[in-house]
Amino acid sequence: MLELKNIRKVFNRGTPDETVLFDGFDFSVKEGEFVSIVGSNGSGKTTLLNLVSGTLFPEEGQIFLKGEDITSQKEFVRARRIGRVFQDPSRGAANNMTIAENMAIAENKNKRYGLSAGLSKKRIEAYRDLLHPLGLGLEDRMNVPVGALSGGQRQMLTLTIATMTPIDLLLLDEHTAALDPKTAEQAMELTDKIVREKKITTLMVTHNLRFAEQYGTRLCMFDKGHVVLDAADEQKKRQKVENLLTLFNEISIECGN
Repeated sequence: MLELKNIRKVFNRGTPDETVLFDGFDFSVKEGEFVSIVGSNGSGKTTLLNLVSGTLFPEEGQIFLKGEDITSQKEFVRARRIGRVFQDPSRGAANNMTIAENMAIAENKNKRYGLSAGLSKKRIEAYRDLLHPLGLGLEDRMNVPVGALSGGQRQMLTLTIATMTPIDLLLLDEHTAALDPKTAEQAMELTDKIVREKKITTLMVTHNLRFAEQYGTRLCMFDKGHVVLDAADEQKKRQKVENLLTLFNEISIECGN
């Protein structure tokens, strides 16, 4: 499904701060897997998502999505097949546009734009039906600008928007980190529901070890550009927060923290 082969990624090339994060890095994800990725800052978690999405490009190596080499593809081209939800809720939608307008744009992704109306009564009713199960009352605020919503409301709307049309891969970049505990729980429950029902292959970067333990079919821990733990299926079910925290602290001590 997703395969990174022999990836080399260098930051600050040619300066005293030059850092080689990935060197000969291999990583693959099977179709339908929900992979939770944990690790300290600078371990390579978000860099992995940036390489997959096209925000960054590797110095060496190849990236394949469903057998297609996407290594040189621009970010906007990959976005047709890859959905991404960021930590900052304001990055997931056009804040000056209404909920209905954002959903119309998302629904028409990859379609040709003509002179027909972007919104209709029928489509707005369909959007209302899609939002009603969230239990946030967004279905009654279709004409409200997204920027007027709370962070939690925006993040759950973004999750819905990112998966409205078929995608090959969903990237979640610490998408609950900016939310309060209760809202973060709601966002994770919605995430799990969407991923399960739509069978979307998913990579989720998180600092929340409990979420990493509780959700997903596979758990990976990164450290300095290497995968130091890779547990899937039954092995993942045996991973507990205490064990993850112990390994995390051991790595931190080795790094001098």
